Amino acid sequence: MRKRLFNWQGHGFVYLALEGKAGEPLEQQSKALFARAASELRPFGLSLDQNVVRTRVFGRTREARNAVSETRAKTFTGNARAATSSFIAPAHFESGADVALDLLAMSPPRNGATRHVVEHQPQQTFIRYLTWGPMVFLAGMTCEEHPTLKQQYEDILPRAGKLLAETGCDWRHVVGISFFLHKDQDRDALLTGVAKTVPVALDNAEIELVEGFSRPGKLVEIEITARRSE
Repeated sequence: MRKRLFNWQGHGFVYLALEGKAGEPLEQQSKALFARAASELRPFGLSLDQNVVRTRVFGRTREARNAVSETRAKTFTGNARAATSSFIAPAHFESGADVALDLLAMSPPRNGATRHVVEHQPQQTFIRYLTWGPMVFLAGMTCEEHPTLKQQYEDILPRAGKLLAETGCDWRHVVGISFFLHKDQDRDALLTGVAKTVPVALDNAEIELVEGFSRPGKLVEIEITARRSE
């Protein structure tokens, strides 16, 4: 397990990275991840129901990814739902586990702002976005309509821009952008292409290579966090 406490954008956060227990059934490994996360958050006065703003789940195989993703959906319901993403990524693991969880929890803003989840209509397995005070968290976004990397990010980024606009933001307000890229794709081509597509700062962009996503054919998943003006 990795645990990190930090202040960012004027708010307090706890980051957890957990892996399952090798050899246990997938469902048992998956449930234990979220139980452990709840236990780790509790000493800081935080909970899965009220403070989680982003989760990533990883599976060693597609079956494992599906299992941990299903467990997450059962764990976070209603206003506890958060920005999510999911991957098939054997290289992510440091143990022999089959499932893993990265979780970001946020302390309540000092001004008492309400945590607000905005859903798709009709509701989907992932939210449109989560806002809490000035912070905006978009769910990981993918494209399954086009076959090439360029076509996919050129489809994703304009849609992300529209979601940012709904929250009162534009690309200048983006404070975090992460790319989960298929391991066979070119990282430099991705960053160069993104820079030509939208005016987003990429100085601190994160890239992690993965082997798969929720469905075959996807080549990149993009996570965006923004901070709107107060």
